[in-house]
Amino acid sequence: MSRAETQVALTSYAIVAFVFWGILGAYVSSRPPTRIDTAAVALRGMATPVAAFFTSLGYWPALTILSIAVVALLLTRTNVAWLPIAFVASHAIAQGAIVAIKPIFHRTRPDDWLLNHELDMSYPSGHSASAITFFLGLIFVVWHARVPTAVQIVASIAFGICVLGIPWSRLALGAHYLTDVLGGLLFGTAWLAASIAVYVSYAR
Repeated sequence: MSRAETQVALTSYAIVAFVFWGILGAYVSSRPPTRIDTAAVALRGMATPVAAFFTSLGYWPALTILSIAVVALLLTRTNVAWLPIAFVASHAIAQGAIVAIKPIFHRTRPDDWLLNHELDMSYPSGHSASAITFFLGLIFVVWHARVPTAVQIVASIAFGICVLGIPWSRLALGAHYLTDVLGGLLFGTAWLAASIAVYVSYAR
């Protein structure tokens, strides 16, 4: 696939994901919890210590430490020198966008959730978006780094577990409805696809 074809495919995917994210948000923000939201309540209380660990990875202290580590370790080891910095900046902007967007949908959180009670709105899940924009994006960065293949594989497995574990943790702790998590995943996927499209455009 040529560079231009890759850009078109990624951009199209990002647009479709953003559209579905918006439609889902408009639907759930004006209605009681859906049937799948109610069914997903069964996950609440499952492996709480493990869920607490994965959720901690989505808060700013852990993300800040990981961001600094990524830039420090990979700045001189990527084929495109600015990629680690651009990756961290893109994730930060995505999280800022979610903070600004949540009041628009104004969906309240579930009532009976565990551990830290956050004060912001529920849709979309910022943790689930971070699972994509940060941890899945980190897999992309690692595979563009000049490190041994074994390191790339091990790192990809570890980050892939985070991609799955963080959204699950939000349901296990009762911090979000399932549709909030799906909305976060859609937003994150759209953002990451658009970011990679920009990378493809400027990388040599």
